[in-house]
Amino acid sequence: METVTDIRSSGRPEIFDRVNTDGLFGRTRRLQQPLGQHFRETETPRYLAYNSQSGVIAAQGNEGLTPAGDYRAYLLATNGRVMFVVGDDDGDRTISLPYEDIVAVRCTSGLRTSTLEIVTVDEDCWAFECKGDLTPVREFVDEATQVWTRTLTELDRAESQVEAAVTALEATDLETAATHITAAQEALDNGRGRVEALGATASIDERCQSTQAQIDTCQRRRHVSAAEQHRDTARRAWENRAYERAADAYAQAKTEYERALAVTAPEPPTETIADARNAIEAEYAELLSAPVDAAQVAASAARATTDPAARATHWEDALDRYRTAYELDWGRDRRFDGDRASLRQALADIAVELVDTHREAGRQKRREGSEESKRETPGAACGSATAHLERAREVATELVPDRREPPADELAAASEQGISVESESKGR
Repeated sequence: METVTDIRSSGRPEIFDRVNTDGLFGRTRRLQQPLGQHFRETETPRYLAYNSQSGVIAAQGNEGLTPAGDYRAYLLATNGRVMFVVGDDDGDRTISLPYEDIVAVRCTSGLRTSTLEIVTVDEDCWAFECKGDLTPVREFVDEATQVWTRTLTELDRAESQVEAAVTALEATDLETAATHITAAQEALDNGRGRVEALGATASIDERCQSTQAQIDTCQRRRHVSAAEQHRDTARRAWENRAYERAADAYAQAKTEYERALAVTAPEPPTETIADARNAIEAEYAELLSAPVDAAQVAASAARATTDPAARATHWEDALDRYRTAYELDWGRDRRFDGDRASLRQALADIAVELVDTHREAGRQKRREGSEESKRETPGAACGSATAHLERAREVATELVPDRREPPADELAAASEQGISVESESKGR
């Protein structure tokens, strides 16, 4: 076997599977156990080197490892670490240096040998010498160290962004939460992507899965919180008879709940989200009939009222509500209950009722004005009569000129009566 082997090009070395080798003077034992038993199945070996005497040299007060007898010392660079395995009668001795713990790697060459030096975060320094060129090993270890350093930096950033997202969610700052969630996912993907080139994702799978689960939980929580905000907006808009805005908000709420359900996460519970989405659908269905229902209720209240002035107030409310229903955006895919033709007819019929009721109320107030002229504080009824008749004139002229004549004569008479009552009051 070459003293330095590129496993990617030469294939799996014999020492991985058996420790005895045949030589000129018989079978020689190199390790107590095959080298393949010293690294994990998730690891991919890349470079292998050995020496027979110098072993692993340590600095900074650490104890070096020297092979005994005919045993050897091996350097194995995998996609996750550098490992030294030194054979001995009492059992193989190992040193494991994960790339995230390596801060420097150097290679020096002599006349017939080269030496690889590795420095760790604890300032330990390990040197391995062999009769071969260790420069390719240094280049690989240096590159792998940089990849792992950047990977762990990205994973740290992802976890930090998750913490920031949780804080923003607790403050119901959904926009900031979304920014942190996006940054966390980006950092996690970057971290995973960097080690994929080394084929070492298995070594960080557990951490990545944990971080991904936290990101997904934050994402689901954000969608649910957004849905709740849209639902509150819809209800307020409904109360203010802004039906289109309410419908849009309900649609947004449903979308956010469905986005939450599309995210695999334990919290909030799927059943709770599904129940909330179903409730949204039920409220939305009720909203579609609300404009016409509210208008019909107001019209029924008007028909049930006997006092002309009070009935006129109810008809005004009914007219306003029917007008709101009529002016909805019927050109969208969303369809409220009712249709424009029937609503237009209802508006005309209510306008007729409103004109007649205001005229009736105006006549009643004129009669009351005649009686007021005999009291000490006349004039209020006459003013009210004029207001009712003026409103009757406005509605008739604007909405139903073909069905009702404006009460011009009655309005003039009410105005004259008011002037007469006022003059009498000043003469007293």
